[in-house]
Amino acid sequence: MSTRQLRGLFPHEVIVAASSSSATTQRGGLYVLDPSSSASAHTPLMHFKGVAHAAPHGLSCTVSSTHACHDGGTSGCIAVIESDKAVLSLYSWQRDQPITRIVLPQKMSCVALSPRAIYLATGTADGRLYVWHVRSGALLCSFEAHYRGITAIQWTLDSAAIITASQDTRACVWSWPSIMQYTDLTHTGGPAPAPYATLSDHTLDISDMYVTAGAFPHETRLWTASLDGSVKSWDLASRRLVSTYVLDEPVRVLAVDPLERFFFVALHERVCRIDLYASENMSGSGSSAGSVLRFRGGRGASGVSERVSDAPHIELNTPISALALSLQSSHIVIGTHLGHVHVVDGMTLQTVRTLAAHASSMSQSAGVKTPVTSLFVVPRPVDLPSLLDLRAPSGAKRSQHSNDRDAASSAYMDPLPVPTVPTQFARTLSSPLDQPHVYVRVGDAHSSHVRNVHRLFTWARQNQAAQSATSLPLDPKAPERVAHVAADSSTETPALMQRIRTLEAQVHRAKALNDQMWQHLVQVEAHSAT
Repeated sequence: MSTRQLRGLFPHEVIVAASSSSATTQRGGLYVLDPSSSASAHTPLMHFKGVAHAAPHGLSCTVSSTHACHDGGTSGCIAVIESDKAVLSLYSWQRDQPITRIVLPQKMSCVALSPRAIYLATGTADGRLYVWHVRSGALLCSFEAHYRGITAIQWTLDSAAIITASQDTRACVWSWPSIMQYTDLTHTGGPAPAPYATLSDHTLDISDMYVTAGAFPHETRLWTASLDGSVKSWDLASRRLVSTYVLDEPVRVLAVDPLERFFFVALHERVCRIDLYASENMSGSGSSAGSVLRFRGGRGASGVSERVSDAPHIELNTPISALALSLQSSHIVIGTHLGHVHVVDGMTLQTVRTLAAHASSMSQSAGVKTPVTSLFVVPRPVDLPSLLDLRAPSGAKRSQHSNDRDAASSAYMDPLPVPTVPTQFARTLSSPLDQPHVYVRVGDAHSSHVRNVHRLFTWARQNQAAQSATSLPLDPKAPERVAHVAADSSTETPALMQRIRTLEAQVHRAKALNDQMWQHLVQVEAHSAT
């Protein structure tokens, strides 16, 4: 079997669905679904055991990572919290049994794993934020982040900040250095860490949010949805409101295109697609006539709202509880209160197929609802077991067909290491000596940008000028010298930039010469060996 044939047996992306139950006798579940299966297929790729009542926003997962040079890697992690008890379950993709079940200090309302599953953050119904180190179980912080319940938690892609949304109509951005500073021994009796930004322009509870990819804060934006019927976009670098989109009903769930071309919102029984760019006709004749794309929004800081109540939508005639976009943003995945997962084409808004977020449809026939509480669309983990087991049994030999290398390399796969998780998380803040090593990226945008190099040089010369001014207080000509140094800094900046470009060109030439010499040496050695 070739690699191409083997890949055809599996989807390139999978849906992770968590469900709860409306009856005490019926349990919810956690399932991995195949979005490419037919409408009649109700068998999930995997059913994780032990989940009874998954909480809304109570699911978070990371994908397994592999290494291209050797067999190293790490299996992904799945975190689920229960809505009716203070229990956290952690799973790996390789088996349906939990790695561990942890009793938490109190019932949690939402959970979020950091992108590499190093940290785990949870929020409570009374507005408290907890952050644990997953491998050691150390409690890194615990403080009152909001005065009402936390509804959603998100990490930035570089794990440099945590964003919390609450029923108090605010979204708070907590930088990781400020949180780690609060975990010092001096926190006793001291004030809680101050947020990097407090975004408060909604009038009712924030129901959902989305954080764009990019380095925090200069390349990160935040989208928030609220029960007041609005969706807002925020720029985290300037801490300002960018756009406000207003609908006629409360917005319950939000899904944003990573390229920010459009976003989807779930109101009550319908899902709307809001395009962020609209085509407008240009008046004129000849070559000046045509159409242009206009960005819908951008005036939120001035108090201008964009009404989008006439957006295209799809009616499902059942309450909607979860949304997720496919990896290419071509389809929208919708979870309902009846336990169904609808895969809908993102452009035509036509239902492609309907899946069941449960092992069988017996509970539906009995009238018991198992609403979908959370949805994730992730790349198919390499260590996800399925009907075709890619791992060789013990004592099995590799394929005897030496000419079929694809089959030999793909039909046998060693399991990835399962994440190491303690049996219990700490309930008290650990001292600095007991805390794990934390590496934090602190600073401005990428230093490779020319403007940052320019600012670095100008700041150094201005600082030198200030030191010169303070070191010669009795010199009557000190102000003239300071002005002379400041003038030199402005006149020498172009020369310094030209010098930098010259040095970069010299480095490129030296690298090319080194590569030529190395290639010549390899050829000489190969010729002498033959």
